[in-house]
Amino acid sequence: MVELGVQIEVTGQFYLPVGQAQFDYGRGWWDEFWCLNEQGDGYWLSVDEGDYALERTLPRSAWPKGFRPALGAATEINGIPFRVTEAETATCSAVKGEFPEALAVGETHLYFDLTGLDGEIATCERWDGGEAWSIGSWIDAWDVRRS
Repeated sequence: MVELGVQIEVTGQFYLPVGQAQFDYGRGWWDEFWCLNEQGDGYWLSVDEGDYALERTLPRSAWPKGFRPALGAATEINGIPFRVTEAETATCSAVKGEFPEALAVGETHLYFDLTGLDGEIATCERWDGGEAWSIGSWIDAWDVRRS
């Protein structure tokens, strides 16, 4: 359904996927699309076994202070409480298109998925020489369509 260079609509907002990476975590894999909205702002659209999530990059100034990553760990982002619900290592297995940072096939990322009380989601990724945070929400697959 999501394809590089083909604009999609998600609940009335338009995004253009310009990069696609696939990550393998042993029991499965998922796709990450780097998308630009109509204003040129970047978003990550994750597609994992039919589940969709849309997250925007969290500026460094909003990263949780003193976060100690571990399953079940609690933290706060922009005043919203979160808890780590998944901690795993994934390997980048495919890359094409454009991204805000360099991605290489074979590089590993340690990631932590966090869930808020009202269904908000956040992700912390760490890799050799880098770290990134994003925040967003799950999306109903029926709300994602080509425009």
